[in-house]
Amino acid sequence: MLALRWTATALFLACIPLFLVLTNVRIAASWERVYDYAFAQYDVPAVTGIERPELDRSAREIVRYFQASEDGALLDIRVQRGEEVVPLFNQREILHMRDVRDLFRLSFRVQEFAMVYIVAYVAAVYLWSRERSLRRLAREAITAGAATVGVLGMAAVAVMLGFDTLFEQFHILSFSNDFWQLNPATDRLVQMFPMNFWFDVTLAVGVFTVLQGGLVALAGLSYLIYTDRREERRRLQRRRRRPVPEGVPGV
Repeated sequence: MLALRWTATALFLACIPLFLVLTNVRIAASWERVYDYAFAQYDVPAVTGIERPELDRSAREIVRYFQASEDGALLDIRVQRGEEVVPLFNQREILHMRDVRDLFRLSFRVQEFAMVYIVAYVAAVYLWSRERSLRRLAREAITAGAATVGVLGMAAVAVMLGFDTLFEQFHILSFSNDFWQLNPATDRLVQMFPMNFWFDVTLAVGVFTVLQGGLVALAGLSYLIYTDRREERRRLQRRRRRPVPEGVPGV
């Protein structure tokens, strides 16, 4: 029983930073404002020769592809370029986007599992445990939040010092082919989402996760402070209500 409890607690502590990171990744992949930022910040219409409305429509199709496409579906987007309609991506880019979609889907499932486990763990402690266990839960939240801040803080430093190397290693480990090796001079996928954009997004995910981890730790600390003060008030009230023995001087 003790081993099971420690395993459940360890999984809870691991799920909190995992859930925070993957939630921010999911938002970045699904929020069209992130695509807007890429197109505006890196002057994508000028680089690709594709008008902004066509790029915006393409971004919406990419989001839908990540969220709801069938397993065998490929991202075949057609855009207006000048007087003709052309494919946005070539075959190599399309195959890479299929791999990216599969990776996102895996991360989404892990994020959903982490969320369900966190909710179930907290509910179990809250519904079937005494207040002492709630204080333990608060201490676990402090531990998980502090660990999130520490790990993601170190990761952010690593990103700033050597992002290009980390980015390359991530692709080597995540994909079983070399479709991700694209040419910025000819391939629109990297023209639309250049390396600097991925640096910005990675850093933003790290910063937001650190802030959220800090809030988790702060919530746990606030609960401990609140319960400590409440218990102190109760002790003072019990002392005031305690009857004073007869014959005590000054009474």
